[in-house]
Amino acid sequence: MAPDKPKWIEQTIGRAVASLPPYVPGKPVAALKREMGISDALKMASNENPLGPSPLSVNAMKECLGQVHVYPEDSAPELRAALAEGFGISDDSVILGNGSDEILVLCAHLMIGPGDEAVIGGNTFSMYRIVVEAFGGKVAAVPLEDYKFDLQGMARAVNDKTRIVFLTVPNNPTGTIVSRSDFEAFLGDLPNEGLILVVDEAYREYVRDPDCPAGMDYIGGAPPVLILRTFSKFYGLAGLRIGYGLSEPWLVELLNRLRPPFNVNSMAQRAALAALGDTSYQEMSISTNNEGMEFLTGKLTALGLEVIPSQANFVSFCFRRNAGPVYEALLREGIIVRHLASFGMESCLRVTVGRMEENSRLIGELTKVLAST
Repeated sequence: MAPDKPKWIEQTIGRAVASLPPYVPGKPVAALKREMGISDALKMASNENPLGPSPLSVNAMKECLGQVHVYPEDSAPELRAALAEGFGISDDSVILGNGSDEILVLCAHLMIGPGDEAVIGGNTFSMYRIVVEAFGGKVAAVPLEDYKFDLQGMARAVNDKTRIVFLTVPNNPTGTIVSRSDFEAFLGDLPNEGLILVVDEAYREYVRDPDCPAGMDYIGGAPPVLILRTFSKFYGLAGLRIGYGLSEPWLVELLNRLRPPFNVNSMAQRAALAALGDTSYQEMSISTNNEGMEFLTGKLTALGLEVIPSQANFVSFCFRRNAGPVYEALLREGIIVRHLASFGMESCLRVTVGRMEENSRLIGELTKVLAST
């Protein structure tokens, strides 16, 4: 049995850290096997790419296995150059992170101190609140409207203490986006100085709506914009933990002062570089997601559920009651989805778009569960 936390620690660590809620991840397959003895569990909870990693990424990792005793190049020049070329920006506009979550931490470290504030939309990725409160800041959360960001309300929540505004496009867990005109009006409503707008585009590669703004188009304007992207979803490299940020060179340079050395391992760098060049894998990822999204949206709607229109690689659907019992019943059938209680949406579940056989299994089990709960 682990010893109790010593009493002195509460007086020694910062109060902000002591009161932080832990991040709640999706349940792993291994946990379901340990807890329920289910050996064929299907995880559709964490928005992972159902195709697995690119074969080119796998080969790139194999080729560098014999060199893992050597530190990677700290600045990852090849990967940053490839990203910069793809986006048409300079290398010094790119920063890499141990997942885009690390860049969130760096940004909060740079901008937030005791008494500072950040504005977020309600029902969104919990790490925004965690990183702000970890540095003694406060969060103003503006409720969603019809599962979408209330951009006017978020702009009104900004005050002279606001240092970061977080916007997720598409939003997690709703999958909803904002229009280009609404986004540009939002930019016009924000002060030009004193804060940074962080646009988290973790699912941007899946967006089908041409009216969705691309954060890249607004770098260099006012207020300063930091774009976050990841190799975890679309590129199938979640287990390697590699993400990146795009912004003006002066902001990247400041973030790099806080970035730990060698924060992105050599295998992750090589795998990510290979994934960028695998266009056939990328096309397959998009087609698999589009086909699965159409199937799931249609089947869930036919079951009488409220389906939130999604532009990501997941779809959320809601009941007229707490969705917890449905979540638990699906677990007993070996299907892991995400109950959105930790997002403040107790009546909703989120499911990752999978391969067609996985989507079909989910719908079949959900149909049986709904008939018995």
